Amino acid sequence: MKKITFTVKGNQEDWHGNPIPYVRVVKRALWLPAAKRYNAWKSYVRRSFYGDYPEYLMRAGNTMLTDLQPFTTSSGEKARMDIRIYWRNGIHGDPDNIFKGIADALFKNDKYLDGSFETHYSPDGKGRVEVDIALNI
Repeated sequence: MKKITFTVKGNQEDWHGNPIPYVRVVKRALWLPAAKRYNAWKSYVRRSFYGDYPEYLMRAGNTMLTDLQPFTTSSGEKARMDIRIYWRNGIHGDPDNIFKGIADALFKNDKYLDGSFETHYSPDGKGRVEVDIALNI
């Protein structure tokens, strides 16, 4: 079993801000501001991951492919992701939508992904998400 731990600090717009929740994006909605912001969030999550685990980026054979999702789950290869969300303030998304957004950013197929989330208000006023992933559980 492989364990991975990293932190996503704030969001792509504010290093101390709250994480961005999942947005359902289909067809022409791809170009709406909320969808663009959500896609930028997913890229930000992947950059946070690859910053701590560059070996996953190197596996792709090209250091410029930061928009690739590093993990895939299948019926024979399960994974678990547990996140701890630290809210900057009381204006934030639903925690299950934060979980879904991070899963979308990191997993090509999250059908077999198990996990949990817990929330806290940040004592230092800095929003962040601490992510723990266990592969092949």
